[in-house]
Amino acid sequence: MFRDTETGQPEVMVNFVTSSYKPELLKPLVEKITSFPEVVSVVNNVNTSVGNTSVGEEEYTLYGKSTITETLRGLTFKISANSFFQTNTQQAEVLYKLIEECAGLRGDGSEIVLDLFCGTGTIGLTLARRVRHVYGYEVVAQAISDARLNAKLNGIGNATFIQGDLNKIDENFGSNFPKPDIVISDPNRPGMHLKLIKFLLKLKAQHIIYVSCNPATCARDLEYLCHGVREQNIEGCYKLKSVQPVDMFPHTPHIECVCLLELC
Repeated sequence: MFRDTETGQPEVMVNFVTSSYKPELLKPLVEKITSFPEVVSVVNNVNTSVGNTSVGEEEYTLYGKSTITETLRGLTFKISANSFFQTNTQQAEVLYKLIEECAGLRGDGSEIVLDLFCGTGTIGLTLARRVRHVYGYEVVAQAISDARLNAKLNGIGNATFIQGDLNKIDENFGSNFPKPDIVISDPNRPGMHLKLIKFLLKLKAQHIIYVSCNPATCARDLEYLCHGVREQNIEGCYKLKSVQPVDMFPHTPHIECVCLLELC
């Protein structure tokens, strides 16, 4: 649940994920759900594959608008059903403030930031006005569309968002942006693919800020970045400077961790 940036009223988007598009079957549910004034959007994502995902191959708006809005760290974000956005906005403020502190920006606007798994661009855009340029990568097309829209919505012109699968990068990855001073990586629960870790070890940015929702894959990836991949004779080149957990989901075992790594 978010809040309309103009009225301050709560906004709820309901997303039905189905294997086929049959709106007549959902109509009774939509009518009941939309009796609550907070519900301003009902969408139907159609996904014919079997799996635990809310991202559909096709999306239909069954009621209201196709996006909802939220304000975070002074910026306005439009969010669609297929885009990732932290659901706990109050703790997201804490999380992103911590990321900014870890970035240790010089204050002269000279840094280049590489924002991996950028989603709707929230992390990169909250830093953009204090750096030279932000380059964001994300596999979900709708998220990249939202990120570009959010940059325009907030008058930010120094952010470039590119759609690409970070699990399938090749030797050409990195050719369309300058060497970053800071890399921010916020992968989903499986963590980073070994190809991406190898790229980061070769890139040797001064700082990596690793944001993780899965302590197990976080520990694995930090081990690779700091101590290398022994079975492939790849050396690590980072030192772990700090780890700070953030409780994004109270009363559950799930936490986010913000890890700061510094080039040795």
